[in-house]
Amino acid sequence: MKKERSKILLVMLLCITMIGTALLSACNSPAEPEEPAPPASNSLTGATAEEGYDEAAAGRRVAAFVVENAPDARPQWGMDDENYSPDIILQGEVEGGITRTLWLYADYEKLPEIIGPTRSARPPFVKFSELFDSIFIHWGMSHSKGDYVGAKTVFKRDKVDHIDQMYLDDQEGMYGRDTSRAVNVEHRGIIYGEKVPATIKNEGFRTEPKEYTKLCFNRVTEPVSETAATNVGVKFSERAFEDTYWTYSEEDGMYHTSNFENDLARENLLILSDETEYITKEGYQGPGSAGSVTYCDYKLKSGDGKLFSKGTVKDIKWQVVDGKLELIDPSTDAATAQAANDENLAAAKETVKADENAEWPVYNKYAIVSPEVEEGEEMTEEEILANSYVLQNLNPGKTWIGWISSNNGGKVTAN
Repeated sequence: MKKERSKILLVMLLCITMIGTALLSACNSPAEPEEPAPPASNSLTGATAEEGYDEAAAGRRVAAFVVENAPDARPQWGMDDENYSPDIILQGEVEGGITRTLWLYADYEKLPEIIGPTRSARPPFVKFSELFDSIFIHWGMSHSKGDYVGAKTVFKRDKVDHIDQMYLDDQEGMYGRDTSRAVNVEHRGIIYGEKVPATIKNEGFRTEPKEYTKLCFNRVTEPVSETAATNVGVKFSERAFEDTYWTYSEEDGMYHTSNFENDLARENLLILSDETEYITKEGYQGPGSAGSVTYCDYKLKSGDGKLFSKGTVKDIKWQVVDGKLELIDPSTDAATAQAANDENLAAAKETVKADENAEWPVYNKYAIVSPEVEEGEEMTEEEILANSYVLQNLNPGKTWIGWISSNNGGKVTAN
């Protein structure tokens, strides 16, 4: 009897041991893998790690530099740098019929040796840089007076992180003056690119980006339409004294211009047509001075546009929503695009689950639901899709943005 009881106890002990082992194994077994996230890519060019993008830069904010465009400032230092040409160059009118440029970099640790001539800040450029949560770097700024709201006011009002040579305790020696050109001193202010990261650190700015504009890119470069456009002329306004001209090259698939007295090449030309207002500031040189200056102010809300790429052109629309720039494809049905997007997403997830080394695709279309309805109004799914729109993709690569006046003579010619 004792032997039988011992056998029963032994069997029970073995069962308990086996159950415990199984439970322990279950607890230690890996959880169901989460859906893989898309790899980090350059939010301004679409470049991936395989194409030279440092994924660590995804944790850094965009940097924006104000660079002069007066004839004596050309050719600008760093604009056509072989390795670190700006990701985006924005060109727009500032005052007196002149244009200025704003250079955007997704990775401020990879900059040209020299950037410049750097110049003073203007409110539209500050506001545009805010769409990308940029750290704004400049040399001087405009000040408010009368009806004119200056950059200094915008910096303070919007709490913009910015670095101004005029007030910086330049411990790192980020700013300097070029001595090789026989031009006035205002055309010789430069920034040493390698000093920028340390200077940003010294200023104690937030370096991790918040929500900001992330442009959509095709995975494969393709024409944007069947309408050819190999020669492009951009007139900023009736007041602007100079236009910018581009020519498409079949050899490298890029648009080229010599307007900056170099060979600047871009994969995409993006024209934003915007409403402008001219505001005259009296006595701008200080109390009692007789001089005046008329500034150009952009509304930066919405408008029409044109996209040039691969020798073709397409009409688009643009708008600013929740502090982000959206490029809209007006020719694509939102419901069709949403269905295609869902199908592509499902296929991509299955592909990545089956092969951990599979490349995560960049989807071709994004449907954005943004109905304009009264608060509390209910809408059916069909009504929502009817009021939604589709974001416009850019081809991967670098972009020049021409910011022109819709109500003061800005226009684009192409053939």
